[in-house]
Amino acid sequence: MNDRDVYVKLAAVAEELFALSETAETYVGEAALRTAASTIAGTAKAVYEHAVGSDTEH
Repeated sequence: MNDRDVYVKLAAVAEELFALSETAETYVGEAALRTAASTIAGTAKAVYEHAVGSDTEH
């Protein structure tokens, strides 16, 4: 699995968690899902920036 694949998978998981947060029955559940989604989205962004940076350095 290359960096692009990792980015795509993480971005998809983050989107799914954001969507699930809208259906949470409690504020705590919603907050937990949104926090997890934000963390994973940030990780995906870091992987993307690394992959793009790697492409321009070679």
